[in-house]
Amino acid sequence: MTSKKSSSENSLTKAVIICGPTGSGKSTLAMKLARKYSGQIIAADSRQVYRRLEIGTAKPTLEERRQIPHHMIDLVEVSETFTAKTYAQMASRALREVAAIGDVPFIVGGAGLYLSALTRGLFEGPSRNEVFRTELEEVARKCGTLKLHEMLLDIDPESAALISPNDKVRLIRAIEVFKQTGEKPSALKKSGRYSFPTARYLWVGLTLERQALYERIDSRVDSMMEMGLVEEVIGLRNDGLGNHLRQKKIVGYYEIVEALDGAVPLHKAVSLIKQHSRNYAKKQLTWFRNKTPARWLFADDKKLDTEVCGLLDDYLKNA
Repeated sequence: MTSKKSSSENSLTKAVIICGPTGSGKSTLAMKLARKYSGQIIAADSRQVYRRLEIGTAKPTLEERRQIPHHMIDLVEVSETFTAKTYAQMASRALREVAAIGDVPFIVGGAGLYLSALTRGLFEGPSRNEVFRTELEEVARKCGTLKLHEMLLDIDPESAALISPNDKVRLIRAIEVFKQTGEKPSALKKSGRYSFPTARYLWVGLTLERQALYERIDSRVDSMMEMGLVEEVIGLRNDGLGNHLRQKKIVGYYEIVEALDGAVPLHKAVSLIKQHSRNYAKKQLTWFRNKTPARWLFADDKKLDTEVCGLLDDYLKNA
């Protein structure tokens, strides 16, 4: 005998997550589905939240945004801080508003941390401490990130085992948390989480064979260059945002800034954008396959539309 779902589960908002690596065609698929199922798109992209980053983030055009309402785009300046917690709070609100008028929320993007914060909650640690961060940045500059990893290993071996010795951002954050709280980050994460009103999620993962994905990424970067990526970065740099692009290592932008500053030739910067984008895609695939229950579909499969619509039809009609 099949058990019925609880009334509380049945009352949850239904949302669809379309995830996958950069360049896999998530946005194109989402537009099709939003048209067919009367939906709105909630972006889950860590670069599209920044204003004026258009070409290098493959941001939907104004015409596409007129056709289908988009949320979580153009929220802050690149000089401002935007966290996963903030994303989860704002996206959760957008999700409820979309569902309240009877539209289907399509959450689309490749930012795993954002999606994790939205769907599962995220450890809420202390706010940034610029004094500690400056000290730790200086340690990294003088002694390398391996020194930061050794510091964290002494403080919290469990956290250190999960963070690469090359991951300066996460190393600094873990040490900063300890310095401010006196407690191990691993212990705090086990005991402290924040949560948001929950929804039911259908996870759809979009991918390609590795070589086809890499070729698509490279072609996409070439198209961005033809569309005026360099000119876009020049405008940002002229307005004093070059250092912010570099410090945040926003792929597609900081490489061009370094070329404009004379650190590398432009052709090398383009090669680096392709390389960094491919590396990011590989990390995304690993994360999504290990951390989500996504049903994976190939973007170049002729049956893609039929398959994904079959999934959505079953999901949306069943209680």
